[in-house]
Amino acid sequence: MAQNNKSKSKNGSFKKTGKLFGIISIIDVLVVLCIAALAFGIYARYTSDSDASAATERSKFQYVYKVESVREYTLEALRKGGPVYDRETKEYIGDVVGVSAEDAKMEISKTDGKYVIVTVPDKYDAYVTIEVDGKYNSLGHYTNDNRYIGAGQTLNALSKFSNTEGQIIEVKDVE
Repeated sequence: MAQNNKSKSKNGSFKKTGKLFGIISIIDVLVVLCIAALAFGIYARYTSDSDASAATERSKFQYVYKVESVREYTLEALRKGGPVYDRETKEYIGDVVGVSAEDAKMEISKTDGKYVIVTVPDKYDAYVTIEVDGKYNSLGHYTNDNRYIGAGQTLNALSKFSNTEGQIIEVKDVE
């Protein structure tokens, strides 16, 4: 007769071996502890703001974001200026201090398969300059709310007069 990891105790009942208090396997407890430690490590790695909060240098900086192919109405709304907030988080991300524009351009395919760049009528590419107080460290510029501001980042900006989406193309310190 095979024993199947059971041994007979003194009173004649069977007791499972390798179990903690006869119920929980010691190996199961170790697996759960390893998974918990791994989950905590992943959480700490991806939610840590230690790099942003370690920034010691206070800084006032400006960044420029490009909004492509907007109408004259939106361009004038951007020129009114004022505070700007992130559309999704409602965090303050600075004040508009300047807006410049150029005719919007678009690449189109001709019938011969060649591509040409043409001007889009009544549309403009706007370059919006925003100024904000923040922090600076070796990793880059951060707002006072620890939001990273860097070139190449998409910005969903909401102000009193406009709601735009663009890409940050430049970040510079203000003296």
